[in-house]
Amino acid sequence: MAFDVFWMNVAAVFAIVNVALVFLLLGLYYQSWRKLRSALTISLMIFALFFLVQNLVIIVFWYALYGLVPAAEGIVVAAAPYLVVINLMQTVGLGSLVRVTWG
Repeated sequence: MAFDVFWMNVAAVFAIVNVALVFLLLGLYYQSWRKLRSALTISLMIFALFFLVQNLVIIVFWYALYGLVPAAEGIVVAAAPYLVVINLMQTVGLGSLVRVTWG
C-alpha cells in the first residue's frame, strides 16, 4: 500500500508545481495586459485560471477522497499512476508556456 501512496504523492507534487507555474504565468500575463490591454491576454489569464482551479481541486479532492471515503481508496490507488502522467504532461506544457512567455 505504501507504494500506491507514493504515486498519489508524486501526482500531488506535480500538481503543486503546476499551481506554481500557473501563478507565474498569471503574473506574466498580467504584466503583459497592463502594457497591451489586449483581449488575447485576458483570454490567456482566464485559461490559466481554469488550470489553477483544476490543479487545486485535484490536490484537495484527491486527498479528501482517499482519506475520507474508504470505499474509494481502491479507485484512487488504481488511478494514481495515470494522474501522475496527466500532471506530468501538464507540467511540461505549462513549463513550455512559461519559457515562451518569459522570453
